[in-house]
Amino acid sequence: MNSAADSSPAVAPRMARVVFATAAMFVFFQMVLQTFPSVMREGLIVDLSLSEAGFGGLSSSFYYPYILLQIPAGIAVARFGARRVLIAGALLCTVASFLFAVSQSAASAELTRVLMGFGAAPTVVCTMTLAAQWFPARLFPLLAALTEVAGMTGAAVGQETLGFIVERAGWRVGMLTCGVFSAILLMLVVLLVRNRSAVGADSGRDDHWPRAVEIKRLIGSVPILCSSAAGGFVATAGVAFGMLWGVSYFQDYHQLSLSAASVCASFYFWGCLPGLLGFAWLCSRSGRPAMLLAVGAVGTAVTMVLILFVLRGQVALSAAMFVLGAFNASYALSFSMVKDEAPQQLSGIAMGLTNMLIMGIGGLVFQPLIGVLAHVRGHGVPDATTLSVTVVAQLFALAVLAVGARR
Repeated sequence: MNSAADSSPAVAPRMARVVFATAAMFVFFQMVLQTFPSVMREGLIVDLSLSEAGFGGLSSSFYYPYILLQIPAGIAVARFGARRVLIAGALLCTVASFLFAVSQSAASAELTRVLMGFGAAPTVVCTMTLAAQWFPARLFPLLAALTEVAGMTGAAVGQETLGFIVERAGWRVGMLTCGVFSAILLMLVVLLVRNRSAVGADSGRDDHWPRAVEIKRLIGSVPILCSSAAGGFVATAGVAFGMLWGVSYFQDYHQLSLSAASVCASFYFWGCLPGLLGFAWLCSRSGRPAMLLAVGAVGTAVTMVLILFVLRGQVALSAAMFVLGAFNASYALSFSMVKDEAPQQLSGIAMGLTNMLIMGIGGLVFQPLIGVLAHVRGHGVPDATTLSVTVVAQLFALAVLAVGARR
């Protein structure tokens, strides 16, 4: 990461906070875009003539460009600066939100969902790059956690707010609301976000593209791949269940209304908030992120089993979703693990690779896999047995961590 902030950490502290907070607001919103299908499922299935597998495919179409562009986003940020890349992404998200609201077919809705993925792809990389430019390096673990906190807050507030709007006015009004909010954020990014170079420090972008051999070496690094993949498998419980299938599961198998199911599922994201900060603090105290990530995987697996096979009632399930979020938040430790392994000049690309696997394993693989398994088993909504693949993912995380520990 750019260490300009380390050389003069006292320069413009207020501007540093404004820049980071504004960028983090778009991380907040891109998580709204990731999760909104979970509260619009019934309307989308009826209006766009979707099967359950088709709905899973529509939701996961966001993740194809989002995931594939993580490494290119890191390269673009290194070359053009975080501000330009973030503005371009915000513009695409705004246009796509309005287009999705007026979609009349599954094909057009899926196309605009892909466009959202393009726009949202660089947001986390941009925010973490700006954090590294504007703040001392010792604060990066906390700022990385706060970036993820912004995203989880967006997912929680998005599910609760959109669930309320959709239940009363329909999914198209909900998406128009997203478009207006995105347009406001776009203006704020244009007005407030600046690269560190804009106030006279080192450049916020590199003069040359990173060399292909350096990128290849980074991507092929076993410690970096193991750290990123472990975070991705742990995050599967949140990406596949908390962000998508949880609302439908609570509606169908626990007879909750849409708004009640949305609130119940949103407790996952509220639980992530203390979990992210707590794991970041424990990591700074112990210096053992891999061990803490393994603890998070075990806690996630146990809590998912309780949610799927033991607990009943909205209060108990909501409390369990909060605990699930607290354990599952350990996935963010993979960013710190990777940053420690990556060369400084390639850290933006390393962050992109990590985010790619964190979101890709759960969004690109497990979200549609759960929908396909439910369809094969003849269920309209995935049942507890089908959703238990999220527990298996935690075992994969522990296996990958074990492989990484031997390197």
